[in-house]
Amino acid sequence: MARPRMNPHPPHPTPNPPPHAARFLRPARARPGIYRFDAAAILDAAGLALAPGSMLIEIAGPGPGGAPPDDLPGPASFPLAGRFTILAVDTPPRVDAHPASLRAHRIPLPTSILIPPFINTHTHLDLTHIGPRPHDPAAGFIGFVELVRASRACSEEEITASVLRGAELSLRAGVVAVGDIAGAPRGEPQFSPARALASTPLGGVSFIEFFGIGKGEARGFERLDQITSEAGRAGPGGRIRLGLQPHATNTVSPRLYARAGRVASELGLPICTHLAETPEERAFIAEAGGPQRELLERLGIWDDSMLADIGLGRSPIAHLAEILPMAKWLAVHINDCGDADLEILARSRVSVAYCPRASAYFGAERTFGPHRYRDLIRAGVPVALGTDSIINLPAGADAPGGPGLSVLEEMRFLHARDGVDPLILLAMGTINAARALNMDERAFAFGPGASPAGLVAVDIADGPASAAGLVTNKGNPLLLLVRNRSCPTRIRGEVPDRNRLASDPPLNDSEEQPR
Repeated sequence: MARPRMNPHPPHPTPNPPPHAARFLRPARARPGIYRFDAAAILDAAGLALAPGSMLIEIAGPGPGGAPPDDLPGPASFPLAGRFTILAVDTPPRVDAHPASLRAHRIPLPTSILIPPFINTHTHLDLTHIGPRPHDPAAGFIGFVELVRASRACSEEEITASVLRGAELSLRAGVVAVGDIAGAPRGEPQFSPARALASTPLGGVSFIEFFGIGKGEARGFERLDQITSEAGRAGPGGRIRLGLQPHATNTVSPRLYARAGRVASELGLPICTHLAETPEERAFIAEAGGPQRELLERLGIWDDSMLADIGLGRSPIAHLAEILPMAKWLAVHINDCGDADLEILARSRVSVAYCPRASAYFGAERTFGPHRYRDLIRAGVPVALGTDSIINLPAGADAPGGPGLSVLEEMRFLHARDGVDPLILLAMGTINAARALNMDERAFAFGPGASPAGLVAVDIADGPASAAGLVTNKGNPLLLLVRNRSCPTRIRGEVPDRNRLASDPPLNDSEEQPR
C-alpha cells in the first residue's frame, strides 16, 4: 500500500509570514544555471572530506527567476529554493577540469565548511510560542507538564503561528526536515501542524499525538481510528507525511500501543513515542505510583484495572518489549536504559532520537547516569539527534541572531561534554536521522549525480577546516539551498555506514554490519 502523505495544499490558508521570516518560509527560487561553491572544506557523514573543496551544481528550472547570480554571494540572498544536481565535488583543481566549470557562477566561501542539511528528529514546533523557560530538575517533571498544559496554543490560528515560527527557527539553523510532534490540546488530535508545515520548505513527518489509558482508553482507540482515517484521505504528494504518536507509556495502554504498532506496519505509517524519559515514568510503570499516577487520579483517568499492566517491577522499555518489534518505532529520549533494556532495543527495529540538551535540562543523568547513546550505537541501534521543544533550550535560542532550533548546537554540546568524533555526530544529525524518519539518506550526502536535500555553510573563521571545525566554533549554519520538492522516503543506497564510534575496531568481513 502506498504510504499516505499530507496534502501539500492546506484547506485553510496559512498567514503571510513577516518579512524577516519570509526569507526562510518562502525562499526565492534560484535562477537556473551552473554554480560553483569554493569552500575551506566540504564534508558529509558518508566519508567525503575535502579541504579545500569545490562543488559544482546545476540548478534546474522552467525559466529565469529568483535572485540574479550577482546577488548570490550575499548572506541575505539565502536560502534559495530549487531542484539541483551535483555535477562534481572534489578538490578545486579537479573541479577546474570539469567542462561546466568555465560557465559556472562562482560563490567563494573561504572560511566556511559545506555540509548537507540537518534533520531534527524530535521537536515540538507547536510549543515555539512559549519560548525558552528555566526549569529546576529537582522540582520534578510534573511542573513542566503543567506549564505546557497551561501555555499550549489551542486554536488552529495560534497553533499554525507557533508551528510557522518553529519552522523559521529550524530553517535558520540549517534544518530541512523534522520529526515534529503535533500535540493534542485537550486530548484532541491536531492536523493543523501538518498543514502549516506543508506550506514551508521543510520535509519530514508530523507525528499526530494521542492518549488513551485507564478510563480514557476507549477514547484513545477512537482517536487512533480518526488519525488513521485522516492519513488515508491525505493526498499522495507533499513534503510532510502523517505519523502516529502514542504519547508515552504513562498515558497510553499496552493494548492501544499494540494497535498503533499494527496499524503503522500495515499502512506504512511512521510511528514514534516518548520512552524511558523520566524517573516519574519509571515509578509509574515499575511501581504503579508516583507523580504520574497522582496526575491521572487528579484528572479522573486512573482505573484500578491498569494494575494488570503496571506495578510489575518492569522498566518502561521492558513494558513495551513485545510491542516494539511490531513496527519501525522511533523511540524518543531513552534516558533510562539498563543492560537488559539495551538488548531489547537492539533486538527490535527501533531507531532512537536523543535530545542531549533536553536530557540535561531535566537532569536525567542525576537519576539514570550518563546517556547510553554510544552503547546503543555499538549495539547497532541507529541514534539520531533532536532538539525537543524550544522550552528546554537556552535563553536567546529564539532571539534575532540566535541559533534557533539547532541540531548543530546539540552536536557541539555532545562534543564538548563527551568528546565524540565529530563525524559520528554529523551522522546523527543527517543520515542516521534520515533512516529514523524513513527518508532517503542519500539526500543527506554528497557525490556526483546526487540531488541533496539542501546545502549548508558553517563559518569556521580561523578554526580548523575539518569536522572538528564544525563543533569547536560557534558560527551559525547558513542554509544556502533547499530542494523545492519533497525528500524521497527511504531508498536503500550505497551510503557508507558512519554509525560507528572512532574507538571501535575495524569490522572484519565476517562481522555483522551495524544497521
